[in-house]
Amino acid sequence: MAILALCHRNIPWITFKIVILLVPLIICVDLLCARKFSIAHRLVYGGLVGSRTTGARDGGGSWIPHLCPHYSRRGRQTHPLQWEPPSVDTIFFTQTSCVKALTAREACAVESSSIYHPHRPVLVLLTAPDPDQDHPLLKVLQGLANVRLAWLDLDQVFEDENLRTWHQNRQWMFSDGRASAEVSDAVRAELLRRFGGTYVDLDAITLRPLPSLNNWLGRVDDALVNTAVVSFSPGHPLLQDVVSSIPTSFNPQGCCSIGPNLFTHILHQSCPKNVTTPSSADPDQAEHCNGVTIFPRSYFYPIHYGYKKDQLQSIFREGEGLGRAFLSNTHAFSLHLFHSVSSKSTVSLSGDSILKEVAIDNCPEVFQCLQEHNLPL
Repeated sequence: MAILALCHRNIPWITFKIVILLVPLIICVDLLCARKFSIAHRLVYGGLVGSRTTGARDGGGSWIPHLCPHYSRRGRQTHPLQWEPPSVDTIFFTQTSCVKALTAREACAVESSSIYHPHRPVLVLLTAPDPDQDHPLLKVLQGLANVRLAWLDLDQVFEDENLRTWHQNRQWMFSDGRASAEVSDAVRAELLRRFGGTYVDLDAITLRPLPSLNNWLGRVDDALVNTAVVSFSPGHPLLQDVVSSIPTSFNPQGCCSIGPNLFTHILHQSCPKNVTTPSSADPDQAEHCNGVTIFPRSYFYPIHYGYKKDQLQSIFREGEGLGRAFLSNTHAFSLHLFHSVSSKSTVSLSGDSILKEVAIDNCPEVFQCLQEHNLPL
């Protein structure tokens, strides 16, 4: 209406054109401010700015409304999980989406690590303090002798000076649609730095006992060292460098700035001749840098995440006998499913896909649970 009023006042044509050009800009600025206000409103009225840790005894951390604004404790367990850090002998997983239960593939990843490491504790850290412990898949996992569920209390994880301010300011909130992934990257680096142990992604199914040496990770391709399956002793210098760099390296507009990108950058800076980008090493040979072993892609990522016929989608294709063929020929320690780009792909429990054959061999109790409860894989 304001623009129409201008027309009736005989304002010169050039002025009218300027107004027309400025209106969209004003609207865009207004929308941007509204978005920033929305985030700030969650920070202040979610009770997190300037607040102290509530602790596991309260059944919820002060950060939960920010990481998981739709999370609710109503109808959940009356005895919430407690915070428990890993140890140098622990194989640990993190679930940072505040879900009440794990998916079939996530449960399979946990059981497979338990099977191949019966004498090591397996710890599943959940940002939901009170998951549905009556869920069939969680009951299967809790029935495994060396598996424990615990609460992933971010206030406890980030209590040291390195990342305390970064966490208290909720910097990870500004990563649209990727907050849980950014938190996961920071959590694994800080837990490994403080406590050591072996971290495994919840979309990585273990196929055989992991390497017995310590201080290792693996390439996912020629340009990138990944952190989906990684093992370190506590206080390792690489982890010290990574964690101290997170606040300044964090880029909420991009992917993986404090995960694989940061690890690759620091390794290349430390050993520019040994760890090149792209890699100049033999595809079947490990690289070494200041006591860290970087295994070739075939160790943990035997099937590439790309879109060619023999790459990621081959994990889910059926009717071609790919499952048995893969298991007969692979020497990999794990199979990574790249959940972010494959979560919508489904397989039949009676088919012959790679995922189905891997599951029936490496997480048999989870597989049986899926059959009994008619759950998808």
